Amino acid sequence: MQADVRNRLRPASIFCEPGLRLVPPRNLKFCDSERFVAYLKGKGDNPNVLDLWLYRCEQKTHELWLDAAALDAADPQDISRLTDVERAERERRRNFSYGITQFFWLAEREEVLICSAGQGFRLAVGLHTPERITPANTRNSAFNPSPSGKVISYVRSNDIYLTDLDQPESEIRVTEDGSDTVSNGLPDFLAAEEMNRYAGAWWSPCSRYLLYCRVDEHPVRVSYRLEIDAAGSRYLPQRYPFAGEKNPEVSLHCLALSTQERREIWASEDTYLARVNALDQGVFIQVQDRLQQRLDVISTAYDRTDWTIWHTETSDTWINLTDDLLELEGGGFTFSSEASGKRRVILVTRPGVMTELKGPEHLNQVFGQDADSIYAAGWDASPIENHLFKIAKQGQGYTQVTTRQGWRDLMLSRSCSAFIESFSDPTSPLQMNLVDTASLDAERFFEERIDEQHPYHPFHANHAVASFGSLKAEDDHALFYRLTPPAAPSGTHPVIVYVYGGPGAQKVKFDWGTLVVQLLAQNGFGVLELDNRGSANRGQAFEAPLYGRMGSVEVRDQVRGLDLLEAVPWADTNRIGLFGHSYGGYMTLMGLSQAPGRFRAGVAVAPVADWQLYDSHYTERYMGLPAENAEAYRQSHVLTHLDNIDAPLLLVHGMADDNVLFSHTTLLMSALQKAGKPFELMTYPGAKHSLQEPHVSIHRFNLLLDFFTRHLGPP
Repeated sequence: MQADVRNRLRPASIFCEPGLRLVPPRNLKFCDSERFVAYLKGKGDNPNVLDLWLYRCEQKTHELWLDAAALDAADPQDISRLTDVERAERERRRNFSYGITQFFWLAEREEVLICSAGQGFRLAVGLHTPERITPANTRNSAFNPSPSGKVISYVRSNDIYLTDLDQPESEIRVTEDGSDTVSNGLPDFLAAEEMNRYAGAWWSPCSRYLLYCRVDEHPVRVSYRLEIDAAGSRYLPQRYPFAGEKNPEVSLHCLALSTQERREIWASEDTYLARVNALDQGVFIQVQDRLQQRLDVISTAYDRTDWTIWHTETSDTWINLTDDLLELEGGGFTFSSEASGKRRVILVTRPGVMTELKGPEHLNQVFGQDADSIYAAGWDASPIENHLFKIAKQGQGYTQVTTRQGWRDLMLSRSCSAFIESFSDPTSPLQMNLVDTASLDAERFFEERIDEQHPYHPFHANHAVASFGSLKAEDDHALFYRLTPPAAPSGTHPVIVYVYGGPGAQKVKFDWGTLVVQLLAQNGFGVLELDNRGSANRGQAFEAPLYGRMGSVEVRDQVRGLDLLEAVPWADTNRIGLFGHSYGGYMTLMGLSQAPGRFRAGVAVAPVADWQLYDSHYTERYMGLPAENAEAYRQSHVLTHLDNIDAPLLLVHGMADDNVLFSHTTLLMSALQKAGKPFELMTYPGAKHSLQEPHVSIHRFNLLLDFFTRHLGPP
């Protein structure tokens, strides 16, 4: 039976606001008393403008706590007032919402610090009129409340300021050297973009000390990036730390609030300040060497500068960073380690003394602890599922807390006595449940039902349900895949391999999937997604084959995945396309060049072409230094293999991309032209790496459907 083409998905259906998915709560946070959960939620007609909501756990009621309109922050078109720091912060976090963009519970006060439109506000439970706590007509960012809930720090014009919430008009300027090249209290580009460290300031648990980063970008070579938007073009100077070149200088400072004394306590020497953990027993920091093959956890007292090494990890490839360090009562900390090839919880009770705890096959996040147990997410039976585990500190083993097959993201309360799971499986869209950890009694927090009122309902009859499986890589590692058939297949259909392929990401999850995949399926294409070696959530042993060989083992695994299509009745193995964004764009180019004849056409969106034009922390993690591994960089360069590309190619790139610079695509354009190879090109003025603007998304996916229809044949 043919799919009903009148109700098949089109790009405008997906990307025009309010969209086809119900707006779920986001940024959920328990207060310290665990009586309330606060969260952000978009309006039904404008899901990208976020309001603050409150859930009362005892009454089981949701209420709108503060409308963004009350803060004059509800217009998503008004972005002109954003500072460069605010714009960068949004891009690094991939946060493209407006209104109330961030909030924090203030200790046990049952009130919140609200961050919106560059201002800070406080609001107590039971009230609906916020009190502004930052000076009018200023733009501030990096808000950071102290554990006492009494003092907050924030950044304005690259300097740190403090305000005592109990003393209005008490603002104190902490630093005075902020400039175009020096910032205080902010993460540097590499920390935010590649280390997932978005903070640049931390409070001691006693609230008497403030730790903060000072970043000096002066050593980083100035490069000039051409940025083009609808109004014209301009050259922007950018201190982009290219692979093999100098990084910014980062130092860590400690401010004693009682005396206002500031001291430098650590400085980088071609090393990375990966994490800062301010604990009761002192300052603990995680330091990586330039090649990221050594990680030291070191500590000092708040009033000292002599450091003690507590724990060291080494690797022949690289060490993944986590936020898994938790303080142990009585001294020491819990951490996680991939020294065995899989991530495990370890206890570090004193310097150099470590005990590994028995746990599931692999962990991907440690959430918290109680007196007896560590609570962490991961998997035991299959990496395409995600579960909550309770791991005994005394080594008695572990318990899988959640059992329902599917994928869940988790948020635990401070005591770990309750958690909120955001769950889906291939036949169920998002459900959110508030669960008692001990009894597993659950309250439905949010549910997306595809009923007649749901915006996706007209398209649901054509919804294609995926199948899952695995095949063996050349080294016998299992490669998991998701295969989504075309809606109501009839005869044979073209197949699009939708790829990412790079480290740090996982595409194949036992969940409801994305509307982008449904867009392809409901327009007659089958979709194959496969997590090759190097992908995340499988452990170092699975990721390591990629080291020094980017664009090789990943491509072979993706090509190996094509073999499974031979047994699929509806799949036309002579009509296979390849499509990816960012690293997926790089994989498209390497797939077309290294497996000529296997893919009939490819779409590369914001692709990397030359890894020496990408940033140092990411590239050197997987490739080492260019000067020491010149041949590896040459082999990973798209232009080295460009002569083998004969299939139709569409290049897509945002013209204001500050991550994968537009120069990657201009490099490709020039090389393809010199080689006499035809290609198609679409550029988007003003768009950055995520290409998230609705009109850009609608246009490029219409373009993609047209391109694959022309070159793979009609579905």
